[in-house]
Amino acid sequence: MLVKDDLIGIICCSDGRKREDKPVIERLKRVLEVEFGLQVILAKTIFRTEDSPFSGSPKERASELMKLFQNPDVKMIFDISGGDAANQVLPYLDFELIQRVAKPFIGYSDLTVILNAIYTKTKQSGYNYLLRHLVGEASEIQMAQFRKIFFENRLLINGKSLTEFESSSGEVVGGNIRCFLKLAGTEFMPDVTNKIILLESLGGRETKIASYIAQIEQLGLFSKCLGIIVGEHSEAEKNGEYDRIGDLYYHIGLKYKLPVFRTREIGHGLDAKPFPIGEKINVSRETLTNF
Repeated sequence: MLVKDDLIGIICCSDGRKREDKPVIERLKRVLEVEFGLQVILAKTIFRTEDSPFSGSPKERASELMKLFQNPDVKMIFDISGGDAANQVLPYLDFELIQRVAKPFIGYSDLTVILNAIYTKTKQSGYNYLLRHLVGEASEIQMAQFRKIFFENRLLINGKSLTEFESSSGEVVGGNIRCFLKLAGTEFMPDVTNKIILLESLGGRETKIASYIAQIEQLGLFSKCLGIIVGEHSEAEKNGEYDRIGDLYYHIGLKYKLPVFRTREIGHGLDAKPFPIGEKINVSRETLTNF
């Protein structure tokens, strides 16, 4: 966990940030320095290059990420990107070094691919979270949550069980459902045996989410896992499909006799809480905790 004066790294391994986002990132850096007493180092691959949507080539982005892992003073690495291109960097990462230095990587959405690849190759845990939320519309809430998780290591996620099967504790894999499925058939896909699978989404109405769930089922993952955590499915829920999305997971839970826990506190929402990937989580009927 972090303490005052620790150094953290910030990078974009998926789509690069637009140049007009520079004032926001400067404000984020000030918040981290003033409110939390942290030191901040920015990777070279943050902003889009002039002729592409990327902050560098896949190899360049991976090289900048490895520099942060190699820097002995950097305690945590926060990726503030998202989009589509994070899986491009996977072949260029040195997982032996990542395992050796054992520092958390934090990102959300498309960074699901890096979070799960690191866990698969190293058993190193990270966090599903977007650091830019600290300077978003829910900044006060996010600053409190940031302190609880990354300084005090206190996690509490509220929600409810959708099925009556007994809840159990286990390590969590997954994240954004679309991006998690990018790892299918690759060496970076985690073994979900006796794991809990987290699934959330930004885009996608009921039919799209149903197709993703069907693919996960056809991969045989639901027959191996211990349970499912259902996070926010933003587009579907904003279009009145909250109950219909819940029904999709409810029927999967019944079919495979799995506990299914649903929460609005994990996902793409501006007030979403940081959530660990690769760590053991205690699941009750109404809460998820790490203690």
